[in-house]
Amino acid sequence: MLFTLFTINAVFDRIDSMKRIYLFIVAVSLYTLQAKDTLYFAPLPLNKGVQNIEEFLPLNSYLKKNLQINVKYIYKQDYADIIKGFKNSSIDIAYLGPLPYIYLKNSCKHAMPIVTFKQANGKSNYQCVLSKFKEDTIDRSQTIKIALTQPLSTCGYYMSNILLKNSLDINISQQGYKYTMSHTNALIKTLEGEFDIAGAKDTIAKQYESLGMEVIAKSNALPGFSLVVNTKTLSPEQINQLQKTLLAIPYSTYKLWGGITSRGMVKPSPKEYEQLKVDFSTIPFYGNM
Repeated sequence: MLFTLFTINAVFDRIDSMKRIYLFIVAVSLYTLQAKDTLYFAPLPLNKGVQNIEEFLPLNSYLKKNLQINVKYIYKQDYADIIKGFKNSSIDIAYLGPLPYIYLKNSCKHAMPIVTFKQANGKSNYQCVLSKFKEDTIDRSQTIKIALTQPLSTCGYYMSNILLKNSLDINISQQGYKYTMSHTNALIKTLEGEFDIAGAKDTIAKQYESLGMEVIAKSNALPGFSLVVNTKTLSPEQINQLQKTLLAIPYSTYKLWGGITSRGMVKPSPKEYEQLKVDFSTIPFYGNM
């Protein structure tokens, strides 16, 4: 009888051990599945497609060397497509401005900014501006034609409308406006005379001053552009490692990269986004021209 009880207990102990081993294997397997070695990255369509990708190449090479991570680009011309890709898990990381991030966060709990890029002045904030050709005069008696970036761009309809009201006492809904799909396009088309005013990011608008464009209105400081990770497709450990690695890149390294990534990064400040009170139902997704 004692032998039988001992044997039964030994069997149960063995089963418990096997369960523990099984659960450990499952946990390791799940982590391995989450710890991806290829990340799908969507850069924000600020400029021309090739330029958007080129600016991130040095950073991606750094991640490949230091974390053994390959970065594959998923280029989208539309902010809405980036957000859609985030939701269906085909995008692991996106480069987003504050308005598209807020829009994404409102409908997707898996979005989390991990670093914000610094501007040329060393700060992470930036401004939206209105820009026009120097020689042009704004004729209020005529319909004013306004070149916008995209519906979900911070410097698109949302901020351009605020700037037009505050600086020129103009309501954008009573004028002609069209989405040109990038800050660069908006400025070029205004420079060419197709539009009277362009809404754009301050640093991009500045590049066109030597060609005859001038800034006529500026917004307050806005939260910077950030790398936003998909917490549904990346593990907490991988996200933490990615953030630590990005923030620890030495100045001597990133200063040689040029473009967006050459000024370093800081941790995002969630409170900064609170200043943007946006009713997305008031933002039209199509122009009226």
